[in-house]
Amino acid sequence: MTRDPIISALHARVAGGGAVVVAGVGSGLTAAGAAAGGADLIATYSTAIYRILGVPTALAFMPYDDTNAVTLDLLPQVVGRSGAVPVIAGLGAHDPRRSIDRLVGGALDGGAAGLTNEPFVGIYTAEMRADLDRAGYGFAREVAMLAEARRRGMVTLGWAFDEEEVRTLLGAGVDVIGAMAGITAGGAADDARTAAFDRFAAMTAAARAADASAIVVLHGGPLADPATVGEALAFTGADGYATGSSAERAPVIAAVGATVAAFRTLPLRPR
Repeated sequence: MTRDPIISALHARVAGGGAVVVAGVGSGLTAAGAAAGGADLIATYSTAIYRILGVPTALAFMPYDDTNAVTLDLLPQVVGRSGAVPVIAGLGAHDPRRSIDRLVGGALDGGAAGLTNEPFVGIYTAEMRADLDRAGYGFAREVAMLAEARRRGMVTLGWAFDEEEVRTLLGAGVDVIGAMAGITAGGAADDARTAAFDRFAAMTAAARAADASAIVVLHGGPLADPATVGEALAFTGADGYATGSSAERAPVIAAVGATVAAFRTLPLRPR
């Protein structure tokens, strides 16, 4: 599917009063589930793949794997199980072994309709981000990768950690802004929850000021269940939500656990 019909469908969803859902998945199986649930977009990226392994997603930001290779290897399986739902690949622009052209080409070759900048340097400390920026492997390279993907007809979802990044992404022509509050924690204390909601609201307002038609989806921090996400959407005026552990790790563990427990209650015929 090409970019224009996808973007038109997202705007139609918002105009009809429905929240846009970008389902983050780390396997073909969960991609099939997300498609069955009606996801507007399906995204696959290294942190989701680590999530499926049952380990903390933070490990995907540590030097154990070539995260782009991990994502590109899985991508065709996710595309194959996503039906008619467009798939976005999450790639790290900071890869010194791959040019931006090669990264975008790899996503296209794997069947992706879109690209997003995950993993992102915004997850790191200010000192590390500054060091990567000085070397030319920071946020600016993420923006350049998304701009190239947009030029080649792909849907683009740009993750931002503050208002300035939102403006930069929109200035580069990014289609969907992902307002990020870090790794999903859920159950946050009231002050942390308020801070996250305020942060989401500020990024959403920055997007609206830069482009009134901008689509904004939220992720991370306290957003771990539909009720909390609904409150965040009402508070911020954002257009939707990008799932993570909330629609993959937690429900998979719960469903498998409940099913196995049900099998264990079956009585045996006396011998």
